[in-house]
Amino acid sequence: MRKLGLALALAMGLVGHPLAAQDAAQEPPVPASPAAPPAALPSAAPVARTMAGIGSDLIAAPPPVIELVPARPPPPPITLVLNADLGAQRLTVVENGKTKYTWAISSGRRGFATPTGTFQPQWAAKMWYSRQYEDAPMPNAVFFHRGTAFHGTSAVGLLGQPASHGCVRLAPGNAAALFKLVHKHGFAATKVVVHGGSRHPPSLARRGALPEVAAARAERGERARVSRAAQRRALYWED
Repeated sequence: MRKLGLALALAMGLVGHPLAAQDAAQEPPVPASPAAPPAALPSAAPVARTMAGIGSDLIAAPPPVIELVPARPPPPPITLVLNADLGAQRLTVVENGKTKYTWAISSGRRGFATPTGTFQPQWAAKMWYSRQYEDAPMPNAVFFHRGTAFHGTSAVGLLGQPASHGCVRLAPGNAAALFKLVHKHGFAATKVVVHGGSRHPPSLARRGALPEVAAARAERGERARVSRAAQRRALYWED
């Protein structure tokens, strides 16, 4: 029985296979569908011209901006020279290379030397009062070295010899003319030259001894009244 079933199955397989092949040959060919065009690849993003374009996550810094500092203009030429000769006690004013004035001065007395060297005016005041010497007036003051200045004085009788506390004294009219000239040319165009040694007159020690004389008179029982103004004149309390 089992053998009969195997024989039937084998016979049917041999008969059906050629029929299936024949039916497949008689079917009309199915037209092939046109192949879809390949999908367009996404365009590559443009590479930034930075450090990120070469595989770094840093963005290149912009080039440094170099600011050019303008050069300072050259100083103006010197057109006014104030030449103070302490030995001769004279001030020579030279304007544009020509001597304009020569004036008598009083520079620093013994113990209060006027500084020497080459300077330029630093500041000026039409009227200044000394903060060091009892508010002594200093009209038409032109300061050229710290507290040292050219200025006018009422002690015109002492001009021509050292008498000040370091400043260079001038007659009032000459000090006013100098003040105007310095402002006309400007501080930068003015040069101050102070040179030489002061000559100290022997009479200065006698004049400076007024307080001692007054003390001797007081000891002798004399009434010696020396006003403060007289002491200031005798001791040259002006700058």
